[in-house]
Amino acid sequence: MRQQIYSIATASLLAVVLAATGCGGEEKDAATPKADAPVTPAVSQTQIVNGRNTFLRTCAACHGTDAKGMPNNGKDLTASEFVKSQTDEQLLQYVIQGREVPGGVSMPPRGGFPEDQLTDDQIRDVIAYLRRFPGNRP
Repeated sequence: MRQQIYSIATASLLAVVLAATGCGGEEKDAATPKADAPVTPAVSQTQIVNGRNTFLRTCAACHGTDAKGMPNNGKDLTASEFVKSQTDEQLLQYVIQGREVPGGVSMPPRGGFPEDQLTDDQIRDVIAYLRRFPGNRP
């Protein structure tokens, strides 16, 4: 039962992140960097592996195990303009706060119920994992 609740909380977290990313929009030229593009600090392979594992436990229920999103739930996080446009610190604060989605699946603060909430370091690891997708690099 606890695992099911944890999966639902994870899915909710992903749904909020995906809902915040929006859909559609103008395609940008990936070869032309923006002058005001946020800088992403170097991350270790360990952070990426830990981030993937945390993503699979907490976020995949809504965003899918491949992070490509789930119908009527979490958005695609593999090529997200929202993720791409935010600094790691902005994404950290976003996940810490969570997001209400009227009429949809909300993302709880820190990705879960109080007993299952992610730490700042776990959230940073998930951000490092999401940044490895080419569409999410600033």
